[in-house]
Amino acid sequence: MKKIKINISTIRSIFSSLEKECLGNKTETTTERVLEFNNEIGSGIIKGFNFNTNISYISYDVKFTENTLLIFDQDTNKQALNYFYCSEGQLKHHFKNSTDNVTFSSMQTAIFSNSEGNANHIFIEKDTCQKFTMISFLATKPISESTDEFTGQLLQLFQSKEVDGVFNYVSSYNLKIREKLNQIETVSTDDIASELLRKGMLQVSLSMIVNQYFEDVKRSEENVHGLSRTEIQTVKEMSEFIKNYPDQQFDLNYISRKSGLTPAKLQEGFKALFGRTVSNFIKNVRVELAERLIKTSDLSISEIVYTIGFSSRSYFSKIFKEKYNCSPKEYQDRNSLPRMTA
Repeated sequence: MKKIKINISTIRSIFSSLEKECLGNKTETTTERVLEFNNEIGSGIIKGFNFNTNISYISYDVKFTENTLLIFDQDTNKQALNYFYCSEGQLKHHFKNSTDNVTFSSMQTAIFSNSEGNANHIFIEKDTCQKFTMISFLATKPISESTDEFTGQLLQLFQSKEVDGVFNYVSSYNLKIREKLNQIETVSTDDIASELLRKGMLQVSLSMIVNQYFEDVKRSEENVHGLSRTEIQTVKEMSEFIKNYPDQQFDLNYISRKSGLTPAKLQEGFKALFGRTVSNFIKNVRVELAERLIKTSDLSISEIVYTIGFSSRSYFSKIFKEKYNCSPKEYQDRNSLPRMTA
């Protein structure tokens, strides 16, 4: 089994370790580091940047030719929290000198403490595509007046009793976090504005991960059972079905029969993945499609209302205005000039 040792003390040490171990080509700009490799070890693209002196962000899109163990360690006596989000594949974690494995897969977050001598070990099966994000938070200084509010909140979480010592946590499934992290990957321009945009997205993503932890703790205390991975996948498939046929007159019972899930499971799944009830999800899909049609087609508002499955133009206008802060007609007039000019 191939072992890759990664020093997470700084983002520079992270990429120095990866360049040495993966034999890849590293490029560096003022805002981002990128490592690409394609050799006998495997192939992949690894990107990263600093949020501040405490927080680093690394995205991995890798495939190894043999079973591989990523060993995340550090050369300081300070503890850290590593936030992982798995977008594709399946990862297994254990601490150094421990045989207890924790598995997490697509759409799941995991949080593991990290300290000198107690490294995080992530196992990756050979010939499998793995996409995951790792956000490392190093508790290198106490809370003070100069600590920004966001870092201060993370330090408070770090210093709480829940994460004292060896800590591991795997979340319930959450698609919204993946969507937010994917937005970070789309920002690639090397300028100050793009850097600030990415940092803002990272702050939101990390806040969502921390909130997910506390929500899961609350559900556990209330003895509320989550959905299985298969059920979550079914919910995701139903969401795609709705997006593909927005004009159909769906209701909860129809989707329940089609999916094989109870209405309660469906509601729980849609709230977990999208933060919406089934009916609100359907309504949002239709309104967003209407907005695209207004911008890109020559259909009248009445034709669009019919196309997306609404029977009442007044109701459509009401919910459109709630989302876009103007009526459909105002939105159409606002976007007609660029189409005519083009």
